[in-house]
Amino acid sequence: MDELSQVSKRQPYRRSPLLIAAYCAIGAALMNLILGTGFFLMVGSAALAVVFGSAAIIVRLRRRKASA
Repeated sequence: MDELSQVSKRQPYRRSPLLIAAYCAIGAALMNLILGTGFFLMVGSAALAVVFGSAAIIVRLRRRKASA
C-alpha cells in the first residue's frame, strides 16, 4: 500500500521564470489598457507576453524530449 502511494505521488508543478515573465507582461498590458497609456504600449506588452509564453512552452517540450 505504501509503494502505491509513492508511485502515484507527483512532483509539484513549478512555474518557470519565463512563465512568470509572461504573467507580468499580461498584467502590464492590462494596466496599459486601464490607464489608457497608448495602443502601442498595450499591444507591445501583449506581444511580449505571447513571446514569453511560447518560449516557456518550447523550453518545457525540449526538456521533456531530452529526458525521454
